[in-house]
Amino acid sequence: RTLKAGSVEESRAMLIAALENKAGAPRDIVALNAGAAIYVADKAASIQDGVDKALEVIASGAARDKLAKFIECTNRFK
Repeated sequence: RTLKAGSVEESRAMLIAALENKAGAPRDIVALNAGAAIYVADKAASIQDGVDKALEVIASGAARDKLAKFIECTNRFK
């Protein structure tokens, strides 16, 4: 599957699928970016450790829950 989205709706669907722990390139990219951030924040011993932590958070549903809370918060500014 490609990472190129042809529309806002496709981009949204890719992000939601990644945060719902659906295997594929979008989830892998999200986990890699989050894992690098976790490592840089000194919360992991290596980038791989950070990626593993990110995948755990994604699998637990916590990442999807945070997105839902972020959306709820930002919608208050409409």
